[in-house]
Amino acid sequence: MPVLLAATGVFVYGQDVERALHADVRTALGKAGYHGVVEVSGRSVVVSEVSPRSVDAVRAVVSDVSGVGSTDVRPAGPEQLLVAVRGGEILLSGAVADDAERVALINATKSDDHRVTAALRLGGTLPVPPAVVGRLVSAALSAKVSDVTTTIYNGQVAIAARVPDEARATAVRDAVKQAANGLQITDRVEVGPSAAVGDLNVEALHDSISRLVNGNGAIRFVQGTTAWEGHGPVLVQRVGRMLLVAPRASITLVAHGTDPAMATKRAELVRDVLVGQGVPSTLIAVETRPAPDGEYDPAARQVDVVVR
Repeated sequence: MPVLLAATGVFVYGQDVERALHADVRTALGKAGYHGVVEVSGRSVVVSEVSPRSVDAVRAVVSDVSGVGSTDVRPAGPEQLLVAVRGGEILLSGAVADDAERVALINATKSDDHRVTAALRLGGTLPVPPAVVGRLVSAALSAKVSDVTTTIYNGQVAIAARVPDEARATAVRDAVKQAANGLQITDRVEVGPSAAVGDLNVEALHDSISRLVNGNGAIRFVQGTTAWEGHGPVLVQRVGRMLLVAPRASITLVAHGTDPAMATKRAELVRDVLVGQGVPSTLIAVETRPAPDGEYDPAARQVDVVVR
């Protein structure tokens, strides 16, 4: 029995050390302005999804954290970029390497008649240069298509739009083909009555929001409390701005936790931030899911955003 108790004590102590080291590394990266997914095993630290430009700098920051034994930094690959034109709004959702690339992308997609909403996280990689994205946006605008969703990933451009006639469909196809400059195009242009105001490719929007949230550490709370963990409110604000382009979409906030009442309060905090960004409260529902094994796992104390 003493041997078993000693082994258990070592295991618990090891977990505590890993949790403390995980928090210290996350804090050090945040203070230095870098981003990545942190995993700790013993005193070995792996940071993945790091901007290729920042690999050496992130390795140096993590190696300087007290208690770190070995450091492995893994660069992020190109991520999906969603570009949506809806009425007078241009939505950009994806990841950029740094603030300079973010500014370059926004400048490349500016239009005198449209507002740009950029829901972009730092620390990733654009699938194509900002200039190519700008040409694709210009193509959609020049074809006078007011409702178009373009997804760029892995050398492919998927364009979804509904246009009133075949002539307009041909115009947008030709314009996008020329702008894509050799990228493979998946054509989802449909001819038919215009979609109702407020409609959008909700599935693509949900996917983009999930990538944004999960790529920034998720919307999480401190264990056993309703206190935000990390930059939760800022992340929720960015989600709220994305949701504004789909004013009729239904949003469900799925709150995890050991205490249903506390999970509900966490979801309500997220809801209040979304409402503050202009998302109608009537479209937001709350669900709770139990965490029977406790909240040691960060995923057991988070709030997920589901868009339908």
